[in-house]
Amino acid sequence: MFNKKLLGTILAAAVILPAHVYAAEKKNDEDSIFLDNVTVTARKAEESPKDVPFSLSVIDGSEITNRGIKNFEDMLKQTTGVETSTYGGVNTRIVRMRGVGSLQQVSPDDTSVIINIDGVPNNAGTATLSTMDIERVEVLKGPQGTLMGRNSQSGAINIISKKPTKEFEGYIRGEYGEDDTFFTEGAVSGPLTDKLSARLAARYSGYDNQIHYYGTNKPVSEPEDMAVRGTLLWKPSSKTDVTLIAGYEEVNNRPEFRVMMPYDDKQEVDIPEDASDADKDTNRYSLEINHRFAKAVFTSITGYTDVESNEKQFLYDGILFRKLRGVTGDGSRTVVNQSTAFTQEFRLSSKPKDKIFWVTGFSYYYMDRDLINKDAWSTFQPTYTFNAEMDVNFKTRSQGVFGEMTYPVTEKLKLTGGLRYTWEKKEYDADWAANPSNPNPVRTASDKGEIDDDYMTGRAALSYELTKTVNIYGVYARGHKTAGFNEWATGFITGTREDRYYDETEVDSYELGFKYESADRRFGLNGSVFYNDNKDDHVLVYNYTINASDVENFDTESKGIELEGYAKLGRFLINAGLGYTDTEIKSVPASSTSGAEEGNKVPDTPEWNGTLSVSYFHELPSFLGMKEPVFFSKVTDRYVGSRAGDPADNFEFESYHKLDARIGIMNGGFELYAWGDNLLDERYDLFGWYYGVSAVDGDQVVIGMPSKGRTLGIGAAYYF
Repeated sequence: MFNKKLLGTILAAAVILPAHVYAAEKKNDEDSIFLDNVTVTARKAEESPKDVPFSLSVIDGSEITNRGIKNFEDMLKQTTGVETSTYGGVNTRIVRMRGVGSLQQVSPDDTSVIINIDGVPNNAGTATLSTMDIERVEVLKGPQGTLMGRNSQSGAINIISKKPTKEFEGYIRGEYGEDDTFFTEGAVSGPLTDKLSARLAARYSGYDNQIHYYGTNKPVSEPEDMAVRGTLLWKPSSKTDVTLIAGYEEVNNRPEFRVMMPYDDKQEVDIPEDASDADKDTNRYSLEINHRFAKAVFTSITGYTDVESNEKQFLYDGILFRKLRGVTGDGSRTVVNQSTAFTQEFRLSSKPKDKIFWVTGFSYYYMDRDLINKDAWSTFQPTYTFNAEMDVNFKTRSQGVFGEMTYPVTEKLKLTGGLRYTWEKKEYDADWAANPSNPNPVRTASDKGEIDDDYMTGRAALSYELTKTVNIYGVYARGHKTAGFNEWATGFITGTREDRYYDETEVDSYELGFKYESADRRFGLNGSVFYNDNKDDHVLVYNYTINASDVENFDTESKGIELEGYAKLGRFLINAGLGYTDTEIKSVPASSTSGAEEGNKVPDTPEWNGTLSVSYFHELPSFLGMKEPVFFSKVTDRYVGSRAGDPADNFEFESYHKLDARIGIMNGGFELYAWGDNLLDERYDLFGWYYGVSAVDGDQVVIGMPSKGRTLGIGAAYYF
């Protein structure tokens, strides 16, 4: 057993720097460290982050590793202005930025932040869960429809994996901690021939769920994730390179659970053992071709993604329904999602360091998805809409042409303009057949629909080099999200179809900001103020008394301030971010059943959020056979302020701090360390839903999912 108080105190007191980052850095003198120059592709061509005329956060892969970030959600939650929530299942993630985006997800296609994995667009449901072998992550804030296209209403995220190297290298890392938490990851990279190199990365991890079966100490699930990715890089000439990536990801035993608030010291659900389960398999392929002409770079990116998930859901948690109704019941269903997506983009762009930055191109996207409801039954509510066999097919086709240019009006003043025109078509086809146990007089029903949309998005910006180290900018951007279909629409069964559609959404975004980086790169600070006017964003309203959902559209606005910076003070490296966001629901449909009122806050958007990460290293004298030992430590604190739980302001999420740390010794390429996750043992909310008023005692009933508590462990890594 771990001595929690002793190890927790040591970890919380430690101040740190990742050892292998220290080893890779260029040491200028005894007291200073310098990081390599960073190049980003936020506008689909290489440039310096300082030259990008909008807010951009770059998270280096080494920083992800050394903060102990293992998954997509934790990575985004440590980025100022980004909001993400998950219901705990395999397809239930929502990502928003600066208070803009779907309040609850209407369908996997209803996403306001596009996630590009090695240049291939994904929604939050199909994006990778892991942060395996990542070179960097770019978080682009504000509408990105000009270059990123569909589903980038509030921002975009570029995930760039590490590429094969000309020299042989690799690493292996392993960790073990409380609650059977384990993590293993490794990669190997090097040349196969003088023109062909390869990289192979793999990860396997798992833990015991913090939720237990009622009256027992048995976890309701033991999630295990596995991922593998292979990359080939072929350079037939100095002007051409071809990158082929094939990846597979497997997520097992991750069912969605709902725990009644407030959470006790022991979080439980009262369902039969093994009554819920969820698995997801993802195959991902991409081919990127780059050729450098004399005055331009040509790029082709082809992507294909195949995803299948199976979720077995037990419908009636005894703890919840004894509180909500005074009685409980039996019922289950299995939900299957099968989807394939194909993308193709061709573009031409300026060469790095050209005086005029420009990019133009054409993109195509096609998605085909089946949503299947099967093996359903309910003794408690036999007329339950989903006590049936249901098969729904969704198809989406989208193509767009785009271009953006930054032109130097003078030596210091630059003008940026960009436009994109998009054509989009969505189709929907549903078949429903009541189960024999369902007494509904309607035995079968079907529905279909089609949406055609074409729209213009764009961006205009001015930037000015105030000094050699400071740029200031102003930007206006228009974002758009196409109308779509509510994937669980059931109105057609009773002869109505009002719940089929959600309307298109538009946002007008305004931002003023500055970017500073000292000449010696010891200090950097970026700041911005923003305002977003959002029309007809989406909220899924669920009425549990009649087991039906409806889609409503609210006008909202958000405004705020963000600061992000770093400082290198001798052996200390400090990264920090602070954000303030003020949101408001501006209009509510007259027919709304949500209970929302004008003036309410946008749910799950904290007014204040911030991150502070402090690193430290120090060389030690030789001991225990180690010739050049280095002490390293790192502490990261994430703060999320209180925020509204739902549009009607029925409940509130409390603020929290999440404090993580690691401390260890490095010698050459070897690391040995102890780590602590959530050292303050806070049980913060991952999501929450309002279920109404209890028929038993009149109390409000709210369910959610608590985070894991404090977890301590040890780890080791070797880099070669």
